[in-house]
Amino acid sequence: MQPSKTTVTGLFNSPYQYQIPIFQRGYVWTLEKQVVPLWADIQDRADARLERDAAQQSVAAGTLKPLQKHFLGSLVLTPVTPPFGRVPAYEVIDGQQRSTTLQLLLLAFRHAAQQLGDTQLPKMLDTLVRNPGPYTVDTDYHKVWPTQAGQDEMQLLYAAKDAPAVCTAYPARDGRRKVERPLLVQTFLYFCFACLAYLQGVDLVGTGDADEHSSSDELVKRIRGSNDVVPLDPVTAFDPKRAQALYMALAENVQIMTLQLEVEDDPQVIFETLNARGEPLLASDLIRNFVFLAAARSGKPASTLYEKYWSPFDIVAAGSKGVTSNRYWAEKERQGRLTYPRIDLFFYSYTVLRSRETTLVGHVFEAFKTWWQTETRELEDELQRIDTASGNFKEFVSPQGTGWLAEFARLMQALDVSTITPVYLALRERLAPDSVELRQALGDLASYLTRRAVCGMTTKGYNRFFLRLLQAVTATPDAPHVALRAALLAATADSERWPSDETFKGSWLLRRVYQEMKPARVCGILRALEYAARGTMQGSNHVPVQFLLTVEHVMPQSWRAEASYGAAGMDDLKRIERDLTIQGFGNLTLLTQTLNSSVSNGPFNDRPTESGRVIQGKRSKLGQSALLMNTYFNQQGLDKWDEAAIAARADALFDAALLVWARPVLATVAPTAVAAALAGNASQQRVTAHACLDPVQASGVQSTA
Repeated sequence: MQPSKTTVTGLFNSPYQYQIPIFQRGYVWTLEKQVVPLWADIQDRADARLERDAAQQSVAAGTLKPLQKHFLGSLVLTPVTPPFGRVPAYEVIDGQQRSTTLQLLLLAFRHAAQQLGDTQLPKMLDTLVRNPGPYTVDTDYHKVWPTQAGQDEMQLLYAAKDAPAVCTAYPARDGRRKVERPLLVQTFLYFCFACLAYLQGVDLVGTGDADEHSSSDELVKRIRGSNDVVPLDPVTAFDPKRAQALYMALAENVQIMTLQLEVEDDPQVIFETLNARGEPLLASDLIRNFVFLAAARSGKPASTLYEKYWSPFDIVAAGSKGVTSNRYWAEKERQGRLTYPRIDLFFYSYTVLRSRETTLVGHVFEAFKTWWQTETRELEDELQRIDTASGNFKEFVSPQGTGWLAEFARLMQALDVSTITPVYLALRERLAPDSVELRQALGDLASYLTRRAVCGMTTKGYNRFFLRLLQAVTATPDAPHVALRAALLAATADSERWPSDETFKGSWLLRRVYQEMKPARVCGILRALEYAARGTMQGSNHVPVQFLLTVEHVMPQSWRAEASYGAAGMDDLKRIERDLTIQGFGNLTLLTQTLNSSVSNGPFNDRPTESGRVIQGKRSKLGQSALLMNTYFNQQGLDKWDEAAIAARADALFDAALLVWARPVLATVAPTAVAAALAGNASQQRVTAHACLDPVQASGVQSTA
């Protein structure tokens, strides 16, 4: 085989046709699994070019680091000798999905570039999607010729004058009946509107957070469900500089390896070998090979270093059976909307921690290698750092026990903010686990993230903001907790600021959190209050883990069906207002087991029967709970559960929240104070025994309460 490295434009620049053999399957790439992630990678490289172009305006070009390249994979090709008048060709032995998708991207980019009113770029792209000819067979003009199943679609996409014509030819609906567009067509439409969006500066990809509805999601929805797919932004002008950046990214920064078979190579054997049922190499596999190859080349005892520092990733003791594979690191965790093996997520966080630069999970090996090669590394020192960091990572993503570090990790899981992991690793590396400094730093982070979640503030800027926090922490090794706090308090943009007490209170009291936040986040926040209310004497280790808790509406969502809640005497407006009120914190609590429906949907107070027996109401059942937050329902005089009672309890919960998530965290709050607040004893909770973490800081920075 003859290997050769090229780019997207280089692959299609010569007058060749890439023919998909008849025995291969048709086009199977889907938008969610392959096309959207591919676009995210390409957009990332184009954005990097724009940033570099902007940087060159202020610094010398020679001082800038080379742009990182993105490797798309490989194509295995075998040359086809054409008869006279036909186009030279290659059979694609492996990589037909990739080659077809890239041709669809270029075809879509050409359509988008025509909107610029400049003829140069469309002409440049035309040479990448059409062989010049002349040929005796019309299909030879195509750069990629698919299997029979996709030939009609490919010909139409080449001939169509614009995306609306494609939508008309392949509608998504026939009357009320939904019709699935061919995958080739879906991919073309996605790239077409993605290119248009990029030329307008629309961020199609977003942050990747699991609960974010990105512009990409909206585009996929339109392609799947609408006959007429309209641009995401029909107003903003197209920017030629963005078009040029996208083209140059495809020409220089997105690479492909081609492997051309020679006469002695058997294409079928190679095809079967490449598509054998084996697991692909993980980024961590590549990092391991890279590190220990470096060890061997430098004369280090690679086997000894592996046993001491790396083997825990691969094997674990199995009692009398010796050792077995360590499945922990191979198990998958969710990050954003995708899942990855834990070990790859660890090396993603570790690489960001060390390089203090952003990367993508799919680019971890390249980023790690680039960082490693920036200077001479002492191999054993680096392996020891990896070993230590992996333990800190494990305690963060898989918290065990009842300690405060584990509880911080559980709150972060409930809030779904895995992007904070590199900052956590940096703090754990620099501060002792039982130190007041680490408590301050993690307390500030918990306050910052909880307040923003309660206030419904965006998470879109978290990647960039947390990178700045990481840079601040690592730049101040003697006082990382001080640097972290200063950076948090200095943030003023809406996408970054630490909500004030006033803003926090307004959202806590008025926001319909059960509807607007995920129930799991509501549960995590209430659980954190319960934990804070329990000192060791109260048995903090008895707070159940989150999956054993349920969020209960004190006034049921079906309140209209229970006469004691007074629906009969309310007008429509009052009923609507109540439907909103009952979704707030004041009407929500936690239970260790679900109430049966007759109690959950029943009256608040006990109800006597004609026989003299008393049927317990919701108040009595809640009062029997082992959770401290439910002692609130044992108050004297609490004989009615209405809007006023809900508002009063929301105030009580907020008093507790303000103690636990102060801005900034200036004290170690006594659990009795939090418990008193949860119970509704407002006067008692204000007598708070605390000890300032940093007297100098405390005297200079006050909470806005």
